[in-house]
Amino acid sequence: MSDTPLPAQDRERRLIEAVVSLAKSFREERDRLAHRLSQLEREIDALALKLDQHQRERPETAASAAPPTGPSRTPS
Repeated sequence: MSDTPLPAQDRERRLIEAVVSLAKSFREERDRLAHRLSQLEREIDALALKLDQHQRERPETAASAAPPTGPSRTPS
């Protein structure tokens, strides 16, 4: 028998290598996104604390921080 892989065996080996490579890439991307999500959660917490502190210091600005009322969406 020859040491040369059969075309079907070679295709299967290349397919397995591609799947393993994709799995590794997905894991790395998942880890990167999980890290970024943690960073964003910390930033949001810090901003929420600042906003709470600001509203306690200046309660009159809390009411004015509400979004402005827009035009009515009902037909006239």
